[in-house]
Amino acid sequence: MVDDENQQGGSGPDLLPAPNPAGTESDPARPDPLGLREAAGLLRDAAAVLARYWLPLLAIAAASLLAHELLSRGAVKAGVVGAVPGFLALALVPLASLGALVGMLLVVRSREARRSDFWGVIAAAGSVLVPFLVVYESRGDLRTDLIDYARGTLYEQLGAETIVSGLPQIASWLVLGIVAAALVVRALGSRLVDHDGWGTLEGPGRGSLRIVLGYAEVVWMTLGAWVLTGALNGLSGWWSDRAVAQGLATYWAQVRESLPSLGAVGDWVLGAVPLVTDAVVTGLVVPISVLTIAVIVYGLQVADTVTPDEVVAAVRRGRWTGLTGRVADAPLRQAWRRLSDTEGRFGALIGGLALVLRSAFAPVLVYCLLFTLVAQLDVVVWRLVRLVLGWRPELVWEGLFAPLNGVAELLTLVLTVALTAVFADRLLTRFGAASQVGR
Repeated sequence: MVDDENQQGGSGPDLLPAPNPAGTESDPARPDPLGLREAAGLLRDAAAVLARYWLPLLAIAAASLLAHELLSRGAVKAGVVGAVPGFLALALVPLASLGALVGMLLVVRSREARRSDFWGVIAAAGSVLVPFLVVYESRGDLRTDLIDYARGTLYEQLGAETIVSGLPQIASWLVLGIVAAALVVRALGSRLVDHDGWGTLEGPGRGSLRIVLGYAEVVWMTLGAWVLTGALNGLSGWWSDRAVAQGLATYWAQVRESLPSLGAVGDWVLGAVPLVTDAVVTGLVVPISVLTIAVIVYGLQVADTVTPDEVVAAVRRGRWTGLTGRVADAPLRQAWRRLSDTEGRFGALIGGLALVLRSAFAPVLVYCLLFTLVAQLDVVVWRLVRLVLGWRPELVWEGLFAPLNGVAELLTLVLTVALTAVFADRLLTRFGAASQVGR
């Protein structure tokens, strides 16, 4: 994500940065090819945002934990009534965390920033559902919600605690039918909205239709994510039972016996693959997904205030003119247009992700590193507790596990939102948009 010109040590008036309204642009006379000085300025801005908005951020985060618990219990109650209402209610549980993330990003905007109407917020939430589910599943929350639902439903039906080992089976015909029905509702509803008779509908009727379509979108995406997760978890077991897999295992055992050195290297590579995959997901996929969410939320507010031509002009005025040389002007214009596309299913997502990946914004890599470090705050909290209380399982694990997990989650969410808001806002200002985050 570093500019080609910066890597080659380029200079000249065409490579000087455009004026930065946020005041975090590094001095043009001092080369900053890796964006470290600019990232340091953004980190100071994040601290300023945190100092100014910490109370409302903390309040929203606490409310999201409460809403998540209430939605989980509501899903259990609905699951006792029937499987269909249970799964329909279960699909709403992740929305507590999504709503908190979008709300926290919006609350840190300055007074001069454009205000969003209710449907603007709904459009933002719908556009970021896919990257949010990626982040939600990476933390194991999607799996935890399903296990808690299965355990709670069995407890309500049997009147006793039941151990639920592994991921409950959700890839059933019933769940697939619910996903298909939600997709049909979403498709038919979109056609009704586009129809002339419904396109001019205003008031409660149009608002109700939008709510139904949004709910259908949430149902098919969330339940579909659970089905996909369950299928991937069962894939290793299915593969291990295949004759081809057993034949390969037998052949590899013979190689390890005849060539111990080669076998040791192969075992090391096989053991390193999961670690590398986890590192890529934790250090790159998750931070970039969260940054994309923020870019979409903020971009929906300002995309119509900057024309695609002005975006290209801002890119050419900046230090990162190699961006237009690599992807040309047309893809950049298209990405900016897609950023404000809330009617299409994945238009805003494609536009936001393209802007992040093609921004030539070197501090994005610094952001990924900082985000990954902040996300480990729960480990710091637990180590401090163990340092103070020692290894007392009856106190630490039984009495303080839930509240300490809640505190760690609150602090992590507040810190990551402040960090993400500043970096996403700065990325958009590089495309010519006005700064939105208050400092």
